[in-house]
Amino acid sequence: MSVRRAYILGWIFTLLFTILAARTAMLQLVPDRSLEEAAFRQRVSGMGVEKIRGNILDRNGIPFTNREIKYMALVKTSLMPQSEAEREKVFEAMGVDMPDGLTSKSKPVLLKISEEGRDALKNLEPDWISVIGSLERYGNDALARHVTGYLNRKDQIGQSGIEKAYENVLRNNAVFEIGTITDAAKDPIKGFGYRLKDWSSGSRLNVRLTLDYHVQKIVEDAMDNHGLSGAVVVEDAVTGDILAMASRPHFDQDAVEKYLDSSGKELFNKATAAYNLGSVFKIIDLAAFFENEEDIMAGDAGADTAGENTGDNADPAGAGGLSDVYRFFDGSSYGPVPFAVPFDVMTGYGRHVFTDPDNYYCSGAVDINGLTFKCYSYYEGGHGSLDLEKAFALSCNSYFIELGQKIGYRRLVDMAQKFGLGSRTGISEQDVAEASGNLPDINAYHSRADIANIAIGQGTILATPLQVADLTATVANGGIRNRVNIVDAIVDENGRTVGKIKVSEGRRIISKETSDRIKEMMEAVTLFGTGTEAVTGYYGGAGGKTGSAETGSPDVVHAWF
Repeated sequence: MSVRRAYILGWIFTLLFTILAARTAMLQLVPDRSLEEAAFRQRVSGMGVEKIRGNILDRNGIPFTNREIKYMALVKTSLMPQSEAEREKVFEAMGVDMPDGLTSKSKPVLLKISEEGRDALKNLEPDWISVIGSLERYGNDALARHVTGYLNRKDQIGQSGIEKAYENVLRNNAVFEIGTITDAAKDPIKGFGYRLKDWSSGSRLNVRLTLDYHVQKIVEDAMDNHGLSGAVVVEDAVTGDILAMASRPHFDQDAVEKYLDSSGKELFNKATAAYNLGSVFKIIDLAAFFENEEDIMAGDAGADTAGENTGDNADPAGAGGLSDVYRFFDGSSYGPVPFAVPFDVMTGYGRHVFTDPDNYYCSGAVDINGLTFKCYSYYEGGHGSLDLEKAFALSCNSYFIELGQKIGYRRLVDMAQKFGLGSRTGISEQDVAEASGNLPDINAYHSRADIANIAIGQGTILATPLQVADLTATVANGGIRNRVNIVDAIVDENGRTVGKIKVSEGRRIISKETSDRIKEMMEAVTLFGTGTEAVTGYYGGAGGKTGSAETGSPDVVHAWF
């Protein structure tokens, strides 16, 4: 061999040795989870305890998930006593049945036990059973269940709510695993015991909501204490953040299968579902009237003529799209009555001339182009003399049907659109499901009877409790409508923001003067109107609006506040 060739080979061997030494040093000094896991699995027979998921947090970092401790009994089968009677004694003390076919060669077994079972094991101290404490994903006292959602029990994948919408964020592909050292035949080697490993890949991410845990608890406790079925939404009027969202009845997140064939709609989030609105729409009436009061009282129709059928002899059930059967607010039905019914001082039926919003007489019913609309005060002879504030406080249908005729179809629908009715609030852009509700087309052909239905929130108008909360918050916020948020951000385990979801923006849709006037009238509702049960003087007072919306079924009425 030439000197040159020997020199080259020497350098090659030196280089290879250097690479090998560097790799060995790296393996010794630099931790590698994948290599550690592979080595562990070569000599260990293991089983998964649970998959690790990120948390769903409230606005202050308080978790809605993983709050309650659960106890698992690890049965170290290789250490079990030979005596079946002795084994049975321990299982009986734990309060669980001994698995069939359990032998010393079986894989370790995990059994969920109660707190009492844990205490029993403490007293018995069997060396072949250990108690492992971990966190229950949900638990019996879980809040905001329709918001957080639930997991598929088998593969722990989100099936609804935040769990589903943010599956890729919350899923960490990590698992707690229990293993025992085995020989070549995969039999446990006595004396080496068991190991608990956490195969986590990187920092776990959490989803932080705008909900406030304590406000949510107050809302849910109130609903449960009063046995309410329905929905409650609390919105921060200044920011648009949803602070609480609850729906009843709710469900056990760990046993969803028992509700799949239920007629109770336990899995249904009523807070984001659309319902007939009813008299809550009178807030829209006020806004449309106050914003255009001078023009309206001067007789300006607000370009409300296109496609309109409003003449005194117009067909009330014709091209306007109305059915020839209507429903009173007591549930009884009626059909069209002859046109041009004269005013009858005995029945109060007839066309009222609405000229002064603060000087109106409610006789209990109003005639619109031959169609009689009864006020809920019909059987008491009507509300009598009313001004605007009293009409709103008592929720007089006759008054607002007449006022609606003055305001006009297009103004009413336009104002409803500005308040967000008929459109999703924006939480759907944060991947949280919600209904859009429904409003009639602003350019649709319509009759005076259509306007009457709209003015009192009947007909085809549908809205979600979330939309109504936002509508109310806009009034409370001086006429500025904020973007609605329910998800704030993606955060790491230290609470640092990794990705911002919340969008803060707002725009004025009515003047502050209009919002102040509406607020005064909403306060009147609670002081002497239909919402006096909501008066909370010792908390600083309250304002609101009641609503009872007909649904077409005499047995179903949607109540609002």
